[in-house]
Amino acid sequence: MSTIRFCADVHLGKLARLLRMLGFDTAYQNNFFKEELHEIARSEHRSLLSKSDYFSKFSDIDFFKIKNFDPDQQLKEVVEHFHLHELFNPFTRCLYCNEILEKKEKSEVENILLPETKKSFSEFWQCPSCRKIYWKGSHYERMKKWIQKFSG
Repeated sequence: MSTIRFCADVHLGKLARLLRMLGFDTAYQNNFFKEELHEIARSEHRSLLSKSDYFSKFSDIDFFKIKNFDPDQQLKEVVEHFHLHELFNPFTRCLYCNEILEKKEKSEVENILLPETKKSFSEFWQCPSCRKIYWKGSHYERMKKWIQKFSG
């Protein structure tokens, strides 16, 4: 698993979710203040991603300025700049809160599954923090194909 960790400013929510989908530890909240982001990057040794030049004045953090507005292109910028192609570990983090997902037996989660999901799928993962459930539904194959275009 990759040791590189990120934090993303409030304007990069989609990028943060994409990085999490690829397995990268990415701190993000849509209400972080600039001072909080700087402190998170400094104290947790995270690379700070932002579209703002504000963070370029700090020498105590690793700052990377995102130039593109399209989330796919932003991800491409980050993957290329940090040489992440070989470090992908997809579908291991919660897209919403960044925690590492836990494998669950169907019997552990079936009481909260929709009937069609319960009937059609047998492999499940759950976020230990927000309790969101993940499975390899129709979106899974689309996401795998999408990831391949960033794999180098």
